[in-house]
Amino acid sequence: MKKLLGISMLILMSFVLFACKDKTTSIKVTFSDYMYTFISIDIKQAPLDLEDEIKEDLEQIFRMYHELATNEDPLPINSSYLENIFSINQKVFQKLEIDEPLYTMLEKALEYNELSDGHFDVSIGKIVDVWKNEILDELSGYVFDEIPAEVFNQVIEEINQIEVVENPYTLSQESGKYYIRLNHDDVKIDLGALAKGYATQVAADYIESLGIENYSITSGSSSIVLGKNPDRDGDIFIISLANPLRTGLDDRSYGKVHVKEASITTSGNYEQYATFEGLRYHHIISPATKRPMHYYHTITIIGQDAGLLDAISTAMLSMSPEVLDAWLEEHQDNLDIEVIRFNYDGTITENLDQTELLDA
Repeated sequence: MKKLLGISMLILMSFVLFACKDKTTSIKVTFSDYMYTFISIDIKQAPLDLEDEIKEDLEQIFRMYHELATNEDPLPINSSYLENIFSINQKVFQKLEIDEPLYTMLEKALEYNELSDGHFDVSIGKIVDVWKNEILDELSGYVFDEIPAEVFNQVIEEINQIEVVENPYTLSQESGKYYIRLNHDDVKIDLGALAKGYATQVAADYIESLGIENYSITSGSSSIVLGKNPDRDGDIFIISLANPLRTGLDDRSYGKVHVKEASITTSGNYEQYATFEGLRYHHIISPATKRPMHYYHTITIIGQDAGLLDAISTAMLSMSPEVLDAWLEEHQDNLDIEVIRFNYDGTITENLDQTELLDA
């Protein structure tokens, strides 16, 4: 009798465990108010009882980093945050207490500046503003048009008056509090090349902390984090790479990659640019020359950290092929990244170890 009772209990436990496992749901979340882009999150087999909590937590992640990282808007009224990038930029030479998430992101920005040998620099916002406001403004600029010579020369004259500062800001900690100080009048922090990828990675880490493996996050067209895809053999996602020289509907992409459990980020010049003397002038500015460079149309990186990839793909766009080759020789293996370059002459350069670039 005891043996039969034990078997019955075992069957009951198995049924309960199976039933609990079955209580999952698919979650689809979209945001259009954060990071100045469209964010889409697709989760498969999430715990049913956590659906509302997951949606709320994901929105909170993107809302927090948007409010902290923006250099365009003040903090909302009654915000619980101490400062954001907008307010910090108004208070040069002042030591300001900031929240730990913003401190950590600014700390990463300094780390990536050193890693990229100065090619990634979040402190050149004033230079970026000149290009954006006078060349790339959608109403008064020259997006997809030719820049008049007198306007181009005026922009060069303006940016030559702005200094790129070697030690732009100082971070410090005291008694469990976090502080920043801007060190020069020409410093304006712009986290546009880091915040989106950084927040996307935080969201992915949160999803994985719940034991969820099947998901994808797409932040705009440039920053993607992928788990596993249960709807395809091998759990892969097929990601198309945008053709920066496309002329029609039939050549939107130049290739595709099969990836899973990875991040993929693209930086490029094709979504918003103006031309001058046959060259594209875009929003990614070299700290060394104070202007956009013309080595590549796009650089795509595959790796494990969307924040790192966001920053480094930006930096790479300003590196000459010789400098980039040397940098990859030193860092590619340690960072575990793969790189695809769509060069300015239309050729493709691949630094791939495991991923294969397939025809579109």
